Amino acid sequence: MKTSWGYAAWLAVSGFVCVAITIFAASAYVTLDMDQARPPLHGPAHYGLLVAHIFTGTVAVLAGVSQFWPRLRGRHPRVHRVMGRVYFAAVLPSSLLGVVCAQLSLAGLASSAPLTVLSVLWFVTALYGLKTARRRQFGEHRIWMIRGFALTGAAVTGRLWGLALGSVMPDGDGLLIFATANWLSFVVNLLVAEWWVQSRGYTRTLPSVAFKPSISSRSAQSSASVA
Repeated sequence: MKTSWGYAAWLAVSGFVCVAITIFAASAYVTLDMDQARPPLHGPAHYGLLVAHIFTGTVAVLAGVSQFWPRLRGRHPRVHRVMGRVYFAAVLPSSLLGVVCAQLSLAGLASSAPLTVLSVLWFVTALYGLKTARRRQFGEHRIWMIRGFALTGAAVTGRLWGLALGSVMPDGDGLLIFATANWLSFVVNLLVAEWWVQSRGYTRTLPSVAFKPSISSRSAQSSASVA
């Protein structure tokens, strides 16, 4: 399928935004200075887990953006596969670390609940994406990768939602804004991803039982062979 200029431009702009916001967010942890950490922490061990989660998540965003560039898949499939392995190698530990960091949150259930749900869904989608790729079920693999990267992008959209809600409710409760932004960050992303999958007709290209011989068709084939 030929890529339109509009689609290519949208990929380039959205990819640049994702990369820029991700690098900016991760930059506070490059110096390994615990005083610069944004959430309140239990101590050095908590900070170490958070840093590991952030840096593996950053790698996931950077590798994931490259996976959606059509020319990379078409002209350089080997690079596409290598970057895919990097993506999974980053998402799987980052999602598990996300679950741990969510349970350590000092902000309570309002903070830990959305981050836990996000991290579990992130792990599951990555697992299915890896599973379908290894089985060479590339139609299903594409769908799971779209869902998975929608969750990967929650690290970006969560910050955008936080800024938007903060500007609309400048005197609002900070924890409420933070929790709401976290829920919106991946719920809206998943809804958009599912709309994209359906609107592009990706599910219609999947193998279905219609392509498998039914009992009646096998019986007819058997009868024909006997005749």
